[in-house]
Amino acid sequence: MNILKFTSALSLALMLPVGGHAQTLTNATVVPARESYREVVFGKEIHDPYRWMEQEERRDEVIQFIRQAGDHTTAQLAALPGRQRLRERTAEAFATGTQFLEVEISGDRTFYRRRDADAQFAKLVMRSADGTERILYDPEKQHGEGAAISSYQLSPDGSVIAFHLSSKGAEIGEIRFVDTASGRLLPDIVAPVWGEFEAAWLDNRTAAITRMTSADGPDATKHMQVVLHRLGTPADKASLLGSSARGPAFEPQEFPQVVAGASGDWVLGLGVGARADQRVLVTRRADLLAGRPAWREIATYADEISYTESSGAAIAGDWLYLLSSKGAPNRRLLRLDLAKGHGLADAEIIVPEGQMILTGLVATDQGIYLSSQMDGISRLAFRPHGEGVALADVELPMRGSLGYLQPTAERSGAIFVMQDWFTAPRWFRADAGKVRSLGIDWTTYAGTRGWRQVAEEAVSADGTHVPLAILLPGPETGKQPRAMLLEGYGSYGINTAEPYYARHYFGLIGEGGAVAFCGTRGGGERGRAWHEAGRGPNKPNSHADFVACGERLVELGLTTPERMTVIGTSAGGLLASPAALKRPDLFRSMILNVASLNPTRLASEPNGPNQYAEMGDPGTEEGFRDLLRTDAYQILGSANDMPDTLLLVGLNDNRVAPWNSAKYAARALELFGARRLALVRTDAESGHGIGSSIDVLVETLTDSGAFVLNRAGAEGFSSSQ
Repeated sequence: MNILKFTSALSLALMLPVGGHAQTLTNATVVPARESYREVVFGKEIHDPYRWMEQEERRDEVIQFIRQAGDHTTAQLAALPGRQRLRERTAEAFATGTQFLEVEISGDRTFYRRRDADAQFAKLVMRSADGTERILYDPEKQHGEGAAISSYQLSPDGSVIAFHLSSKGAEIGEIRFVDTASGRLLPDIVAPVWGEFEAAWLDNRTAAITRMTSADGPDATKHMQVVLHRLGTPADKASLLGSSARGPAFEPQEFPQVVAGASGDWVLGLGVGARADQRVLVTRRADLLAGRPAWREIATYADEISYTESSGAAIAGDWLYLLSSKGAPNRRLLRLDLAKGHGLADAEIIVPEGQMILTGLVATDQGIYLSSQMDGISRLAFRPHGEGVALADVELPMRGSLGYLQPTAERSGAIFVMQDWFTAPRWFRADAGKVRSLGIDWTTYAGTRGWRQVAEEAVSADGTHVPLAILLPGPETGKQPRAMLLEGYGSYGINTAEPYYARHYFGLIGEGGAVAFCGTRGGGERGRAWHEAGRGPNKPNSHADFVACGERLVELGLTTPERMTVIGTSAGGLLASPAALKRPDLFRSMILNVASLNPTRLASEPNGPNQYAEMGDPGTEEGFRDLLRTDAYQILGSANDMPDTLLLVGLNDNRVAPWNSAKYAARALELFGARRLALVRTDAESGHGIGSSIDVLVETLTDSGAFVLNRAGAEGFSSSQ
């Protein structure tokens, strides 16, 4: 059945200007079929006229709607006079100098992913002590167009690199291996592997890898298993950790993972997922290499061992170090002795909770490095091994955010990157608490000179003060309302207001627009308590915080409701859309970027059960009612109005099913299409935004910025000029 039909009355209505002083854009005339569907869930009547879009056998119909609506949107935005200039600004920001990603050090060699100014994807590169570089793997040349390296891991002696490869933003790919001495690609392949999971080297020829089994039909994120791979031998399919392995029981939606240092008797086994905590297990390295691990569970999710970017668990010798938020919202550092059979009850507190929020942990042969932050500004501390030694601050070379805290391959020191909103990433190494530059810095885009960063706070409905970071062009010249893009996320304890190099928005700011980042509850801006205050039944706090940030921007005279667009990406869809539907008078327009928009249907969505711990389980009454408060698709059904909306969809998205956006767009067109925009934009070469080419990213950002400026009535973004 063809779901697309043309209605001449609607087409005629959509040729009229849509709202205010902004220039005319029109909705696509493709209209999906409405099929009445009603059910009662825990006493709540649910109407879902586009439920059919979730059916795998009708995926082609959904994609047809997305593509045709997307073609209409891109054609309209391309016709705006200022778009070409905006694209040039955006592309220039991405083409400034060479970019270095995931720096690793082994002896006198330095490894990294390097994206050249004229390249679409990063290459895997080795730099020798004399500064000469050699490309070890170029994904486009050696694998094919659209291929990208997600991550890589050095063997203990640095002789082999395992790297993850996927195509067209899909993230599901394979682990390949390259010999660093010769640059020869080895024939070994482990697949399929989710892009987030890295190979854990147990010795120089053997790695433990989390592999997808596809054992649960369309949801390939369930029933993952850790397997061993020995170079030069057929792939081993025996599960050593996971839902089907002997040993600790794992739920189907839990992700098992092994983490191993270059040496030592112990390795970590983790249970992770889309949540703030992790399960922690240990076993002897020799037992795991023999295929007979004797896993000992140290901590469950209830013990609140933090799952952070730089890990909340690390081993040095027989000592296991853990970052815990149990009874300590800003986290504290625990230590226990594995050789003595200690469990969590035996752990000692070696760094108590303080004012700073502990964010990362690295164990080296010299000692422990701890990163922390407060309102987005990072600190680093070092504690040598031994008894009675003190934690000492490490002098950092710049003020900003610190990330990718990792040990060197031989664990002699630590590596990290620092950046700010307008300062490109710079790489450093710490040895015994002393920091030096690695001389591997990105080039900062010159166009940001004179731009301003403003740290503000908004006051939420219950009196809570909410951090707000604002990026503005040019020097302060008094109140000047601008096209404003307000971003929020508010999930998983992730910090939205923490500085990062915001080149994604340099084109928009260069056109005179502004960008603000609202650190709502549900994020990690103020520690674990802040996260919990915006999760589950507390999610409406996040919505109130986001509204407060919008109101504060207006109070400051930086924008007006007619000039303000909100954006929610991925889980940010649970924040931005409900808030904007509550206050369409405050937010002129909205961008929903690969957004989760129908969370009451998580059970039917690939990667959905993985989200239960953070969002709620729709199979329970409490979970369903919590999710209903954030379900933008259902809220839309009873809304009185909506902002003009642009939905960005990745056709290869394996994190948030494209039908989320398709259902929302269809319902928005049905209910408000005669007077509000519900535009869809898509790209066949993209997924969830990870692993996309630079051209795909630039085009997406340009269209998003053009929409923001068009809705704000900015000069040059009128199809009639």
